[in-house]
Amino acid sequence: MKKIVKAFGALCIAFAAAQAFAAGPTGAKGAPVTMKIATWTSNKDQIALLNSFVEEFAQKKGIAVKADFETIPFGEYTAKLSLELQGNAAPDVFWILETSAPAFIRAKTLANLSNALASYNRDDLSESALELWKSGKAVYAVPFSTSPFFILYNADLLKKAGVKTPEQMIKDGTWTWENFRTMCKQIKDKTGVWAYQTVDGGGYGDRILHNLCPIIRSYGGDVWQGNKVLINTPESVKAISLFHNMVFKDRSVVPPGDQSDFYAGNAAMTVGQVSRVSKLVSAPFAWGMAPMPAGPKGNIPVIGQAAIAANARGKKAALASELVAYMTSESCVARMAGIWPPARKSVLASAAFLSSNPNVKPEQMKASVADSIATGRVLPSHALYTQIQVESRMVWDKLWKADADVKAVVDEVAKVYSKYIK
Repeated sequence: MKKIVKAFGALCIAFAAAQAFAAGPTGAKGAPVTMKIATWTSNKDQIALLNSFVEEFAQKKGIAVKADFETIPFGEYTAKLSLELQGNAAPDVFWILETSAPAFIRAKTLANLSNALASYNRDDLSESALELWKSGKAVYAVPFSTSPFFILYNADLLKKAGVKTPEQMIKDGTWTWENFRTMCKQIKDKTGVWAYQTVDGGGYGDRILHNLCPIIRSYGGDVWQGNKVLINTPESVKAISLFHNMVFKDRSVVPPGDQSDFYAGNAAMTVGQVSRVSKLVSAPFAWGMAPMPAGPKGNIPVIGQAAIAANARGKKAALASELVAYMTSESCVARMAGIWPPARKSVLASAAFLSSNPNVKPEQMKASVADSIATGRVLPSHALYTQIQVESRMVWDKLWKADADVKAVVDEVAKVYSKYIK
């Protein structure tokens, strides 16, 4: 009888151990750890790629992990993410924009990744790319995308209008913003189709600075630098006036309120990044890409940067930090490079990077992406960027009228900026 009791007891212990193993780190029978991951992409292939990283990470850790991806529209991403991080349904891992970096670090919502990144070859990460995401020696997010803006164009519409392609103009030394303006007017006059659409059609709203910065910086101006507001300098005003004239005098740019879309063939050119190229895979027209036009100060590439961070206040902050480290490892970055250009030197300098996107020719990737990363600058950022954006937006709205006084409007914008940029 004693032998039976002992055998039964051993069986119970073995069964309990098996149950505990099956439960995984959550402690619930058979249930994996759920990691909520917030992004602004809804592209199924991109989500699948990110999910494959999570699966690899889980296998490496020897645990079960289920990724719960949340897609938040870009225009409301930062505001909604900020609210979520204050509640119980906050993501464990999330994308974050360069413009929001100082605010999130100041709010202490980002986990310190220093321990998770201990095994990194830090020399492989561009220090300039990490600059925004550090405070002292601590790293609070790791860039997964350091993506310059460039021009995407509808080659069929350019041919119909009888204008040269951007590549031909680059070869001639005529690819400037002034000539771009002339080119756009000719396209509109000859084809009746809008010549230019602002980046994602948001150039009059949530992407005002994305739209204006490439022109402003190429003219020697800027939005702000350090504690100096530069949006109303003569150089900045001249650049903004050029764009305003294209919209209201030449009528060559998709105007405010019009939903005409380049990707649907309703505009001849737009501003894109490598991640947008996937939208052209089934395009019914021939297309090309080229660096942004140059101004009096040359071509000053503007880089949009996005990083991955972990929720410092989440119950799974340590595991989330390890996941961030894995998702931004050299192996994962190399596989993302064709969509989101990397901040890792080894990947960026490789021949594989130039051919990493099957829809982009190596020479296009070099001219419009790799070369621009080497010389470009990220968009302006600030700890109070959200407040600056909301308050200045009401002033910027005054600019989108045919009779607007450009200098007066940007002087008013400068006053708003000066309240925060000190």
